[in-house]
Amino acid sequence: MAEKRGAGRDGYHHGDLRQAMIDAAEAVLAERGVGGFTLRECARRAGVSAAAPAHHFGNLAGLLTAVATLGFDDLSDAMDAAAARASAAGGCRLAAICRAYLETALARPGRFRVVFGRRELDKEDPEMQRAGGRAFGILVAETRAHRAGLAAPPPGVVSSETARSPDFAEILFVWSVTHGFTTLFIDGQFDFLVDDSERASMVSLFADRLMTLLVAALPPTTRLANPEHDG
Repeated sequence: MAEKRGAGRDGYHHGDLRQAMIDAAEAVLAERGVGGFTLRECARRAGVSAAAPAHHFGNLAGLLTAVATLGFDDLSDAMDAAAARASAAGGCRLAAICRAYLETALARPGRFRVVFGRRELDKEDPEMQRAGGRAFGILVAETRAHRAGLAAPPPGVVSSETARSPDFAEILFVWSVTHGFTTLFIDGQFDFLVDDSERASMVSLFADRLMTLLVAALPPTTRLANPEHDG
């Protein structure tokens, strides 16, 4: 069990303050967005002085980096789970991970904006590099598997080192369509089309149709390779 805050303003014990600050950061992001995000406000909500978080995060960029790492892991976990469900149902894994990307961003738009926003992050942080590489690697592997006509990416295929590969434009196409639609949606650019009560149905209608068009633009180059249906 995590230890409770002490009587003093900086009374969090090691291991508790870090999570308290991340929780506070998530609350500030949800209420004020990235533009209203400050380390002082997060510290106030966590019940500590503005100087206390320096031990865990160093500065504001350190805290935002921790939130961005969680955002990348959210995306990866959601895409992995969606791909597994699609495989079990005989659906398209590529369309499934793109839909999961959208749904994850809609569930936590604050995290999503930190991950892909303009606020300073520590690009050298090893945990964020790991998390970001994993998320992009899933997109790379699923796009390549789809184009190769594979039922799923072979083990060990996931890699973010693709900038010089001949299929990099296709990978960027999938990411750009998915990310662009997602960003427009969470920024409220489609609000003029429907009222709040219809947002959920619009997500389903537009996302399903968009993913169908995206997948159609990248048909498999060979017959779908599924051993269970071969022979």
